[in-house]
Amino acid sequence: MGQAGTFSHDNEHGRENQMLAQDLWTEIRIMRKMGKSIKKISRELMISKNTVRKVLRSELYQPYRRENCKPGLLSEFMPFLIERAPQLDFNATSLFRELKKLGYTGGYTLVKEAVRPLRETHRQLEAATARFETPPGLQAQVDWGSKKIMLGGYLTRVHIFVMVLGFSRAIYVEFTLDEKLPTLIACHEHAFAWFGGIPEEILYDNPRTVVLDRATANARINPKFEDFCRYYGYTPRLCRPYRARTKGKVESGVKYVKRSFLTGQEFPSLASANEQVLAWIREVADQRIHGTTHEQPAARFRRENLRPLTGRPPYVLQVWQMRRVATDCLVSYASNRYSVPWRYVHQTVELQERGDLISIYHRGVLIATHRKAESKHQVIMDMEHYRGLSNKHDATKRIAPLPEVEVRSLDIYASLAEGGALVG
Repeated sequence: MGQAGTFSHDNEHGRENQMLAQDLWTEIRIMRKMGKSIKKISRELMISKNTVRKVLRSELYQPYRRENCKPGLLSEFMPFLIERAPQLDFNATSLFRELKKLGYTGGYTLVKEAVRPLRETHRQLEAATARFETPPGLQAQVDWGSKKIMLGGYLTRVHIFVMVLGFSRAIYVEFTLDEKLPTLIACHEHAFAWFGGIPEEILYDNPRTVVLDRATANARINPKFEDFCRYYGYTPRLCRPYRARTKGKVESGVKYVKRSFLTGQEFPSLASANEQVLAWIREVADQRIHGTTHEQPAARFRRENLRPLTGRPPYVLQVWQMRRVATDCLVSYASNRYSVPWRYVHQTVELQERGDLISIYHRGVLIATHRKAESKHQVIMDMEHYRGLSNKHDATKRIAPLPEVEVRSLDIYASLAEGGALVG
């Protein structure tokens, strides 16, 4: 068993002659237990691979002592102390008694002082291990990634929502066109439905939709998102910025999706991409042997013990946009246009975006629902909204065009309602 040593940060990172802090020493050990490579630990903590190797060769942290110090009375017995102390629960009296039998000639106080940092290091390692090896049902982690992929024949940047359950490493993935709050909430609800339950807490990597004042020490949860968390009865937790160990599970999940699912893929539509990724989760991601747990996520998920959804209705986020219906029965929203029934021309309507749905209301009554356009400058129409226009010529003569949208002849839409095609 190797003896604990003294380590320094690397000169190339501007930390020459600074001794390795105990919390960083502990972090290196924990990241290795989580299955991370020496190269990955080195990159994430900005230290050299040699420093990582030195830490991993040492069993317990030992504070720095000047090289010109005379060897202490305990020096030759330190390997014994490092190995034996945990076995005796760091009891200095028992260790002192055994050391005397081995020829130690010093006093009890020196032994007690030597045992103290060994006990503290052991306590930190135990606490860290308990923290990262999440018990069933306790925690999930959520993060976003993004990647440009071929979608419907066009190179499109999609956003990747990933939720990973801490105990089982079961994963939920959804591709979206943005990371706005309505989208984030919809993705959560889809994930809860996929898992069939809710964890006690969810850890977030400080996205703007979740966190206010995230650049300060007073970071707080966005009240709108906090209301959503209360509705589903779980506690939102925030990662400490730039601390790799607190968000490792979900960061690994995002990279896994990019590498193992998205690489080289093309999809006819966003809906198709989401259908295919769910099939991939069932058939591949949840069936693999996970590198850290050494079990299949699907097998561990059976012990996950999430809190049931109990059939509650979806959360309603009150985010409304007011629009006036143009002559061509379309309303403009986010660089796209969506149809409503022709009778609402020139009326003011309210739009609500939730996930991939656009819902349109008039005086509180739902009058139209559309899938959100997958790119900009699209016209999304429901032909039922134009049915009957061919018999309403007197009414259409009274409809004047509005300058906010491109105006088409209403005769074209009447033709569409009867099965024609839109050209131009």
